[in-house]
Parts: sequence; structure tokens; C-alpha cells
Amino acid sequence: MPVWLIVEEETRIAGEGAPRRQLTVLDRLTRNRTRTEALAELDKRARRHRPDSLKGVPYTVARDADGTFWYLPKSGKPHSSCALRLMEEIRR
Repeated sequence: MPVWLIVEEETRIAGEGAPRRQLTVLDRLTRNRTRTEALAELDKRARRHRPDSLKGVPYTVARDADGTFWYLPKSGKPHSSCALRLMEEIRR
């Protein structure tokens, strides 16, 4: 059975500089889980998660067709965004 990773992908905007992308592995799902079970775990994690880059900023959470959760600022100003997604680990 595969090992699933819950990965946070943040795009940070600092001043006038170019956006910077940062990936962080939040959790490794090591028990024998199917993709469906891993997506259910991602759903639970996404409901509790609050990205550091969006603390103090009103945001909304949306889910993409592939199961990715997007944390998007509500303001029209350029701001950081974050995605929580499931990835399959193929090599350690």
C-alpha cells in the first residue's frame, strides 16, 4: 500500500518582490490506506488547519475537483494563498 503525504503549499507575497512558494509536509499517512481513506483524512485535517500566512486575514476555503483545499484571502488585494493537497510518496 502506498504512503500518502498531506502537503501544504503556500504562496507568500512580500512587498513588491516576486511571490515565493513553500512546500511543507504536514503529515505522513503510513497505515495501509486507500486513496479514498487518505482523502477523508485530508478533509478532516483541512477543516482544522489555519495557514500561518493567513493569520489575521479573512479567508475562505474551497475544494478543487482533485481534492485539493484552497485557502484564499477574501480581500481583493494581493495576499498569500495556501493549498492543502494529498500526494503519494513513491520513494524515500
